[in-house]
Amino acid sequence: MVEQADGSLGIYDAFPGYRRPSEDELADALRSALVVVDANVLLNLYRYNESTRDDLLGLLRRVGDRLWIPHQVMREFWRNRLTVLAGRAAATDQVLTALAKQQRAADDALNQWAKTTAVADAVRDDLRGEVAALHARLESAIRSHTPPSPDSPGVPGREPVLDRLEALLRGKVGAQPDHSQWKALVQEGKRRAAAKEPPGYLDAGKDDSTLPEGAAGDYLVWAQAVQEAARRDTDLLFVTGDEKEDWWWRYRSDFLGPRVELVEEFATTAGKQLYMMRPVDLLRRASALEVEVRTESVNDVARVSESQEDDTWSAVGVAELLRHLDFEERPHAEIIREAARRGGFIDKEAAYRIGGFDDQTLADGFIGPIVRITRMLKARGVVPQSVGTPLMPHISAEHGPRFQIPDEMVDILAGDDGLD
Repeated sequence: MVEQADGSLGIYDAFPGYRRPSEDELADALRSALVVVDANVLLNLYRYNESTRDDLLGLLRRVGDRLWIPHQVMREFWRNRLTVLAGRAAATDQVLTALAKQQRAADDALNQWAKTTAVADAVRDDLRGEVAALHARLESAIRSHTPPSPDSPGVPGREPVLDRLEALLRGKVGAQPDHSQWKALVQEGKRRAAAKEPPGYLDAGKDDSTLPEGAAGDYLVWAQAVQEAARRDTDLLFVTGDEKEDWWWRYRSDFLGPRVELVEEFATTAGKQLYMMRPVDLLRRASALEVEVRTESVNDVARVSESQEDDTWSAVGVAELLRHLDFEERPHAEIIREAARRGGFIDKEAAYRIGGFDDQTLADGFIGPIVRITRMLKARGVVPQSVGTPLMPHISAEHGPRFQIPDEMVDILAGDDGLD
């Protein structure tokens, strides 16, 4: 802090969080700071193509001993890894189901056409064979880009992503805090979430989840990273795919830097500078470590980031929601499917009749199981944090009380396969 003789200060001295580092400073941070990677960065290795994965892991390897993973990050990686793998498989199943449906529709159309025009059976069968061959080639190509989960029964061998992470992170994962320290951190994290203090306050809904840390997960990551950087007496570069405002200083779609409060807290606690990058920013600055990455890798990382920030329900998310509802609360799954059949709305009387609910049941209590499962899917990274509740009360003068599902859910469930 530069203080003049009369006690006056410069524009950044009392407001360090508002100073945006130059590109040279960010490059220096990559070369000298402690680099901490969030769980979403590790989990996204399963969502990238192979060359992107190679480029990102190669860049992290170049960081060397300055790469460090908080214990909470590793806990979240193991907690969510199988869900990410299942989501990848579910996406493949979804597209193959859609293709199979199209093939059946093509067969039906060809049969009807042949009957109407009196085309010979041999001609019809040849055309059906061409359709079948095309779909077989498409299925083969799709399956070739979706390797089976290593945890599936009957799949031998180890998994390349885990093997490479094991080698990369050997000796670089933080130790588990003792129980009393962990409890104190969780208590502080929950307090900050309730008070809307960064980071992690946008996860306040997790406080009633089954997670042992509740809404304190992001704070645990932050606190452990700050503690390690302070121990090493070094600047901190945090790499995260989380793009929410409880981590970032944002103006509209621009990421200006870390939250001002986090920069100031780190400066007070560790006496050093905090930097933050998204994975796409990290790859774009790979030259600072004399590493070359492919343009396609940058584009692939940006694609995954955009898909995760989408605030709409995906086919995978809908499939997982209905799977859990079918297992736990079958009437709610049927109500969502019936709303899709009706174009997105179902009146309260019909919904309660399907579910066997009393007319006196409050709407909030009625959709409670759906809210709970949606929160669980958000916590596991299956659906974006910003996605809306899939069945919401809706009142209009014309139709009276009813429930509505999102438009994209109507489109996803429009086919017979999705509604059965």
